[in-house]
Amino acid sequence: MKKVVLIVLMAFFAFSTNAFAAYTAISHDLTVSQPAQHKISVGLWSSTNETVELSLYSKGPLGQLSKVFSTTVNIGPTTPSPVEYSVGYLSPGTYVIKGEFQGTYGSLGPVSLHQVY
Repeated sequence: MKKVVLIVLMAFFAFSTNAFAAYTAISHDLTVSQPAQHKISVGLWSSTNETVELSLYSKGPLGQLSKVFSTTVNIGPTTPSPVEYSVGYLSPGTYVIKGEFQGTYGSLGPVSLHQVY
């Protein structure tokens, strides 16, 4: 019985450690005024090699976020920055970019949203 409790506690703390190991950075509001194809340009930095989930969200009138685009990027201290991705057709509105770093710290910025001509 003691072994079962110990195993359960170890599993719980292992999960807790992983759950809090990530760091999330969010951009300022980005405005789209004309419906068109767009791309994002995002400066990313980390002192170690790690994986970042980069996501673009549309922002509703009450601040609710809806994911529009997502990709995974591997970065490190020598990775060229910024990175650019086509995010497809965007309607007029407000958008934000989130970077979820798998490590404990990373930097997101500068960020921009450009219409593709």
